[in-house]
Amino acid sequence: MAMKIVAIRIGERYGPEYEKYLEEKLPEYEFIWIRKPIREDVLLQWNKMYAMNLDIDEPVVVMDIDVLLTNNYKELFEYPVKKGQFVSIPGWWRDTENKRYKINGGFFKYYPKDCKYIYEKFMKDIDFWQSYYIKNRMTVGPVNGEQNFVEAAVRERLKIVMFDEKWCVRWTKDTNANNYYQKLYRKYYKQNLFQGGSFNKDIKLIHFTYSLNKPHENELFKHLYDLSI
Repeated sequence: MAMKIVAIRIGERYGPEYEKYLEEKLPEYEFIWIRKPIREDVLLQWNKMYAMNLDIDEPVVVMDIDVLLTNNYKELFEYPVKKGQFVSIPGWWRDTENKRYKINGGFFKYYPKDCKYIYEKFMKDIDFWQSYYIKNRMTVGPVNGEQNFVEAAVRERLKIVMFDEKWCVRWTKDTNANNYYQKLYRKYYKQNLFQGGSFNKDIKLIHFTYSLNKPHENELFKHLYDLSI
């Protein structure tokens, strides 16, 4: 049975080319696309909670779609996870100084039955949780905080397992920020993040934060996105 990948594309922010890209890069997996809210009051990325309510006894991947996959990217998807574990990419060069929060909501792997309690906790008080982390200045609005909620709830019962930090990096529309990430990567790993038209061989996933970042429209990455539509 093919492993399931759950991904969200609600609204007009991201076009169907994002779905096509991921399906072409990962043809051996079964995608579950969430194109409408699971409930009217569940906002955007909070719909990722859907996967925690799946009645299956096998691991699933839950991921963002604004990504570029490169090098040996399938190692992310095949990474082993045991029951009682929750695998995540790290929050790369965190935006928050709160050291309690370490994960990145862009890529999770877990057993849904392990996380059923998290789904139930959220669904009991949707409005409270969707505003909690914004009101407490742990993140910024208008919609955010789902990864903070998930991490706090996971720590109640499960063990968090992180991917190698070198595997996943961030890219933005801000040239100065990207230059900063380049310097940080070299400082920590003594290697260039991006050079000569390609990412470092250790990198498997590039997360394009913010909706205006479109890897298939970026001159640096068009040849890497290899989208045929």
